[in-house]
Amino acid sequence: MTSRTSGAWADAYRGKWKWDRMAWGCHCVDCYPSNCPYRVYVRDGRVVFEEPAAGFEPVEAGVPDMNPTGCQKGASWSRMLYGKERILQPLRRVGERGEGKFEEVSWDEALTDIADAMLDAIDESGAESIVRIGTPGEGGTQSMVLAGGIFNRIGATTTDVQSEINDFNPGLYATFGRFDPCPSNDDWFHSELLLIWANNPAYSAIPFFHYICEARYNGSEVALIAPDYSPSAMHCDHFVPVQIGSDAALALSMCRVIVDEGLMDEAFVREQTDLALLVRCDDGRFLRQSDLQEGGSEVVFQLFDRVAGRIVEAPRTLDLGALEPALEGRYRATLRDGSEVEVEPAFVRLRRRLEDYAPEDASAICGANPEVIRQLARKAARSRTRILLGWTTGKSYHGDLMERAMCLLLALTGNWGKKGTGIRSWAVGMFDGPFLLGSKPRTGQDATREMSNAQTAVLDAMRAQDPTLTEEIVVAELGYGGALPMGAVPSAFFWYHHCGYAETWNRASWNDPSMRRSLSEYIEEATEKGWWQGQARPSPDTPPRVLFEIGGNLLRRQRGGQRMLLEHLWPKLRMIVSVDWRMSTTGLHSDIVLPAAQHYEKPNFPYTTPDVMNLTLSDRAVEPQGEARSEWQITLMLARKLAERAKARGRVELQKPNGETVRLDTLYEDLSFDGALADDDAVIDEMVRDSAVLGNIPADTTLESLRETGWVRFTGWGRSPMALAQASDLLPDETHSPFRWQTEKKEPFPTLTRRAQFYIDHEWFLEAGEELPLHKDAPAQGGDHPFEITSGHPRWSVNSMNSTNKVILGTIRGEPVAHINDGDAAERGIENGAPMRVFNDLASVTVQARVTPAVKPKQLIMYNGFEPYQFKGWQDFSNIEPGMVKWLHFAGGYGHLRYRALHWQPVPIDRAVRVDIAAVEG
Repeated sequence: MTSRTSGAWADAYRGKWKWDRMAWGCHCVDCYPSNCPYRVYVRDGRVVFEEPAAGFEPVEAGVPDMNPTGCQKGASWSRMLYGKERILQPLRRVGERGEGKFEEVSWDEALTDIADAMLDAIDESGAESIVRIGTPGEGGTQSMVLAGGIFNRIGATTTDVQSEINDFNPGLYATFGRFDPCPSNDDWFHSELLLIWANNPAYSAIPFFHYICEARYNGSEVALIAPDYSPSAMHCDHFVPVQIGSDAALALSMCRVIVDEGLMDEAFVREQTDLALLVRCDDGRFLRQSDLQEGGSEVVFQLFDRVAGRIVEAPRTLDLGALEPALEGRYRATLRDGSEVEVEPAFVRLRRRLEDYAPEDASAICGANPEVIRQLARKAARSRTRILLGWTTGKSYHGDLMERAMCLLLALTGNWGKKGTGIRSWAVGMFDGPFLLGSKPRTGQDATREMSNAQTAVLDAMRAQDPTLTEEIVVAELGYGGALPMGAVPSAFFWYHHCGYAETWNRASWNDPSMRRSLSEYIEEATEKGWWQGQARPSPDTPPRVLFEIGGNLLRRQRGGQRMLLEHLWPKLRMIVSVDWRMSTTGLHSDIVLPAAQHYEKPNFPYTTPDVMNLTLSDRAVEPQGEARSEWQITLMLARKLAERAKARGRVELQKPNGETVRLDTLYEDLSFDGALADDDAVIDEMVRDSAVLGNIPADTTLESLRETGWVRFTGWGRSPMALAQASDLLPDETHSPFRWQTEKKEPFPTLTRRAQFYIDHEWFLEAGEELPLHKDAPAQGGDHPFEITSGHPRWSVNSMNSTNKVILGTIRGEPVAHINDGDAAERGIENGAPMRVFNDLASVTVQARVTPAVKPKQLIMYNGFEPYQFKGWQDFSNIEPGMVKWLHFAGGYGHLRYRALHWQPVPIDRAVRVDIAAVEG
């Protein structure tokens, strides 16, 4: 009798899983937080499969480990190494842009064309007319950092990744002077109340969703606050359906309940926030030292001390000592000219603001039952509460108000700076080596130590002048001054001057009615006052000539998409270069497409985040397919070709906008350190060793040691701004929760007032009535139409890069869909699975209808996980998005409301865009 586990079929199945060797892999993409270690199995020089490594030990006793980490996209990634969309040879356009006609050319031919176009642009109008789109893309450290070196070196324009992708949380930044509090995922386990707010982690946080379930097993309550009953809802204790864009009303109503019922943590509010600072009753401005004495400071504020019974200066740290700041009352202050003015704590003004948000009143706005609002508020006040915030708010017109209201809820309940509390955004950092590389005078760790010592001397000198400065505040000030080697500029001015957005942004009906002028007039004022000095690049009279998209997909990602860029930007460009491992929509509209190595084909690292606290290696398991090269090799090849062509044209140097002279004929030598770091392994190892010297990782860590272990836990924050913003000790045996330096060490926040700032007395905010958080309806972006779009990260793709993976396509309907309410579908005669037209004043898109009662009436959910060429007529969702920005985000010249890379800046809006729908006949 034959065994059921023998024979040809069983041998064939076992043969499928045979392998010759294993390498460590990861997917260095913007799926955040990424960093899922995989074992990558190779047979006969090809990757045959991968699986989650699942090798993590628990960090803190009693807290579950992070295993297995991974998702269906990572587990099928190797299929895309060998897919038909893969680019294996440099391509040059031979037809019209977007026609899809290319010819294969050699690397030398492609790079010669690119180098000549760059030199032409430099000769015509300077290097700023060369634009590298800042995108997290599909290449991690290789694409974001290494590929950027050549552009920073010659003074080209690089747009800020934050404004390109808009994962910015403007309300968090306005409140804390940092947008990026990021607990480790295992710290969710310590929460007693988890508020999943404007988020769908069952889709967007697959590897770490288990912590939500485990927290429930541990006794936590979980509430989902969203318009739709998403896949995350079934895993929650409470579902709180809200109207789209009404989150501020809900949060402020919860705050009203907490204040009215005496549930507020008054000591926490006095110490941690600006709500005890005195505000003038005549002009609504903070009472400053400069109001009281000649030559006084604009950044020293006042409070009323109940112990002394008089107005005193507020400390510049959070250590109140014997002070007991008043939260109530009205007082008289004598100004420097001898006159008097009435003043009151900001909290008094907040209390008046909250009068508009009784639960019954807020219910009429947000749709939540008044008793649900009360119960949720009481739970938040009595629990260790964490808000698991998504990035929907930051992509909403008044998302800053929503986030400020959420932060206020946490402040009133004492819910930050201890385990299981706070609000979650995203952060990168703890891996300083890559960002130091471009500034090093030579290779080796002695140079790293010298640079670190010099940085320490600068920090010490600044803190000697002002002992209240923290390292984070000093680094932020250096960033405001442009002293950090980021080299990015906010994209908003590029869009406004060169991409046709001025007309769209000035449509009054698509903006907030409290605006007293056109958006152009606000931009002109901000420019005249120097709030954005040097940030409008290329300058308004310098047309962009060369554009690089490295690992990103601008024509899919950009709000307004092809509709705006192909009409307004593309005609100005004489060379468009796409560097990618696949043919994207942007590639189809490019002049040159260069083949990049995929994951598993180069040594690389994903973005390093506090979520997981590990440096995770993605190694070269196999050689790159065809003629593909890593981004570092492409950068060095371009540098060599640019130097060659510059010498041939007698153009061996250029002057950057800052006046610095740069040699073009030595670009390759300068970038590669005379060839010492020309090899991928060499440059990656240099980054690792530098980070070890700087204390980010264990001192003995090298590329070779990582090839043994696959990952290593971070040991120190380093000096990157977003890492310092975590403001807590990084401990080897504890979960991480941000802001403990504020609650335990009383260190100040990096805001104007040095406190969590809820009252913003900038002139524009006062004019708009937004000095304190409030609810405002979103304007009718896209026109006066009955439906509103919401979106988010899909379950089936990281942005659009997995959208052609046949394994993944087999798990979904295989084409773009929009989710609509069953009642709305019936009313419009739209059947499930049938095509429908989605349209507004800008454009029209045809998609398949997915009819479901889980979607709120008049809501349309359109996830962003498809390529435009998968839509009929290649017209995707982005074409019906106006790409509006909020005018207040051009405000500047005010404490922390100043630009620095990745932080305060206008960002595009794509939520609550107005549309209509109709069945497609025939």
